[in-house]
Amino acid sequence: MKFQKLYFKIPQIPLCILIILIISLSWYYLILSLGLPEPINQFFLETNYLTGFILVIFTLLYLAYLPNGWLGIFTSFTATLTLFAGQLAGLWNNLVDFHYTLSGFFPFNDANFYYISSLKLLEGKPFHPVGSWRPLSHAAIGNLLGLTQQNLQLTITILVLFIAISCFFLAREVQSSHGTVAGVLVLTVIFMFIKPFIGTLGTENLGFVFGAVGLTMLWRGLHSQRKMWWLGGLFILTFGLNIRAGTYFILPAFGLLGAWLFRHKSKLSFNFLMSEFTVIFLGFLLNSLIFKLVAFPGAEANGNFSVVLYGMAVEGSWVSFSQDYPEIQDTNEIYRLAFQAIWADPLVLVRSFWRASQAFFKDGFLFSFIKSSQILIVLQVLSLVSFFYFYRQRRTLITWFMLAGFLGILFSLPFVPPWDAGIRVYATTIPFVAIFPALGLAFIVNCFSPLLPKKIRQSPHISSPLAIFAVGLVLLITMGTVTTKILSYQPKFSQISCPSDTEIIYFRNSQGSSINLVADKEINKNYIPNIRISDFKHDILPQLNSPEMIKIGFQPFYKALDSLTVDTTIMAKIALPNPNQQTTSKQSIQSGDGLWIIAKKNLFPQKNGIVGACGKYLPLQYDGFHGKLFFADSMKLVK
Repeated sequence: MKFQKLYFKIPQIPLCILIILIISLSWYYLILSLGLPEPINQFFLETNYLTGFILVIFTLLYLAYLPNGWLGIFTSFTATLTLFAGQLAGLWNNLVDFHYTLSGFFPFNDANFYYISSLKLLEGKPFHPVGSWRPLSHAAIGNLLGLTQQNLQLTITILVLFIAISCFFLAREVQSSHGTVAGVLVLTVIFMFIKPFIGTLGTENLGFVFGAVGLTMLWRGLHSQRKMWWLGGLFILTFGLNIRAGTYFILPAFGLLGAWLFRHKSKLSFNFLMSEFTVIFLGFLLNSLIFKLVAFPGAEANGNFSVVLYGMAVEGSWVSFSQDYPEIQDTNEIYRLAFQAIWADPLVLVRSFWRASQAFFKDGFLFSFIKSSQILIVLQVLSLVSFFYFYRQRRTLITWFMLAGFLGILFSLPFVPPWDAGIRVYATTIPFVAIFPALGLAFIVNCFSPLLPKKIRQSPHISSPLAIFAVGLVLLITMGTVTTKILSYQPKFSQISCPSDTEIIYFRNSQGSSINLVADKEINKNYIPNIRISDFKHDILPQLNSPEMIKIGFQPFYKALDSLTVDTTIMAKIALPNPNQQTTSKQSIQSGDGLWIIAKKNLFPQKNGIVGACGKYLPLQYDGFHGKLFFADSMKLVK
């Protein structure tokens, strides 16, 4: 009998949801497998008519979210997945981006640190020092790479799927409480924020996912007055802020609000406040444990926060410390100097807050990711309308919820100043920001269009997928990382010999982690992994040969790639331990180094496994790559 009671408490997924998942996920995979017609690709990447793009997206999503019942869940979920799949397919077709990827696929700049760290996790090695600062995202990506047999393209596909699902849950939740126009506007705004990060491995992606899911759970806890949803949302939001550091003061703001919301006779429920403190502490504790498990020895959690704090203390920016003390690298010393400056002039905190607030409210910073001036003005006006709505509804829970979150963001400003890293440091709480114009629009619709369909009754069964998705995300990072660390081991394989004037490397060959340069006549359009040689040389490489890139020593990298010919494959990997390596020279390839292995396509084995290669490498001094180019003359599958 006890077993039966326990069994029926386990969340059940209705057959309808399983059918919707199968059809929608198949459609999502089909889009990314085959790509989209060129006009649609251009539509997703068009920047000259951004206002029209946003209006079309909003309209189509509105039509998809309008139906009731299971049909509405199917159309809205499929439309959401199509939107994100279309954006990723457009990236893989047009090969754009430069700050986060090269050729629209390979991780670039800091993202390459993160990718290398993810691959190191699979080999049982500690993360790169920079990747150690905020390890949760790279740990999750490493676990996904392990599940996909290090297929980078499939891993990115799954990561974007997570983003789409989190957006769907939030849009449906807002829709159920404030109408279809509100839910769709939230989805449109957060899509425009995450759009530049889709297809990349930046921490913004998973930070955004946890932020959207955490907000969804908090929103449900607020409206249903169920404590477990509220506590779960607070825990997920804590995780998100540890993934992509940002507006931490939103946590105590929601914590105090929760203690007031779930009070009994007293003004605050201290028991519930302790429960909230426990889940927040647990989120930080799990982050600390993962950090200790994977971080590079001597690395500091959120290691770059010290220079941000110093910049605030001297009323500068995060680069102020390197300008003032270029010879000091020790994080503890940076903190000491920062607190010394604050102690000498405590009012600097007030001035920094005022300065950050001015930048925050100037020129629509919170919506600065919207590059359409017309849409930006509309969102600002709607946000102002939402504050009028809060005044009209000042006794309601939603008003207190929004004001608490807004104050949490405001008090965080000196520590995430807008001038340091722009809007991306707000990735985890951008879903909350998107609620403001949505509520303003809902208020206008309720006032002036009473006949317009506004609300859709949410199916009670959709709670189970949300809970399962949230738990799955946490387990992917926590238990997944522990399991990966335990199961990882130094591989044993047969060795190869190479000519004396070449170097030996070993790496894991896998599908979906390379691009192929092919003759123009062989394919009608580019689509990862196949790129026409002329497009690679005329569209991708020239942006690497700008005066700024030449100035920082990137020209050898450009010249090496510009010399490549047809039927060349480039694969992004890390070097495995070389049993015969005797030298410890910094110029030699070491175990764990990031590599781009470059060779004729027919040299790469068709099977997955460990490969030994002979060739020569090009060491690079440019920090945006964080690796070496290895030109292989021969390869052999050794395991």
